[in-house]
Amino acid sequence: MVHPIPGSGIAQTYLITDEKDGLMVVDCGSAGAAEAVEMFCTHTLKRSLMAIRIIAATHFHIDHIGGIAALLAMCSPKAVVLFHPLVKAYLNARRPLSPMRHWVTGLLPTLVAGGFFGVRKWSDLAFDGPAGVPVPCFRDLQRVSYADQIRYLEGDALPRSRIGFGNWEVIAAPGHTEESVVFYNDCSGELITGDLILGQKDDRGYLNRFCWDEGQTQRTFAALAEKLHVRIIFPGHGPVFWAAEDALRKVGGFGKKRSQRR
Repeated sequence: MVHPIPGSGIAQTYLITDEKDGLMVVDCGSAGAAEAVEMFCTHTLKRSLMAIRIIAATHFHIDHIGGIAALLAMCSPKAVVLFHPLVKAYLNARRPLSPMRHWVTGLLPTLVAGGFFGVRKWSDLAFDGPAGVPVPCFRDLQRVSYADQIRYLEGDALPRSRIGFGNWEVIAAPGHTEESVVFYNDCSGELITGDLILGQKDDRGYLNRFCWDEGQTQRTFAALAEKLHVRIIFPGHGPVFWAAEDALRKVGGFGKKRSQRR
């Protein structure tokens, strides 16, 4: 089961529970998000953070990775961080982060969807460091303190593979960034999309215009819509939305609504 973490800051953090495999956190984007995970685990689920086995990120942007070190400090030393293999090149300064487009027409709606202007505590804007900032002057500052706990998906592990946690799979989903992925559970029809898809208050979603490559975003979405049976979509920003038949039918184009097909 996927639990959206209340009060997780600019981006939405999710906690996945599995009876056998414990807990997994996706997109812990700030120190405030790490605090919110702790509150949810201890007070709502009555679980110890020592049950967290995996901390994963849908992509390497600061608002989705900026609280990983803070969360790891509260977890078992056996917890691992799951990243796309391109992140290794980012951290070794051999490759810059994906150049982003539509900073005004795309980023601003993303911030609004994520509740940026409603941030209520300073820790929501506290990050582990500058890693994940997608501008050229930060290229040589892509470092993290938990490099020895990172597990990279290598070789045939992408574009789609199981991650060793319940029925969850990771699927390569380039578009928002080159290293973007989504997490999918075929049994439950749950899909965590990161910033590929943003949620709207009218129980629908749309493709994120703030991206590395619009054409690739469209191709990725088309491939997912063709191959996956999705009931519930957990976006990187904005509210969760669902449909009994196919939630991907409720996703419009860049900033556009889509009428649900019958």
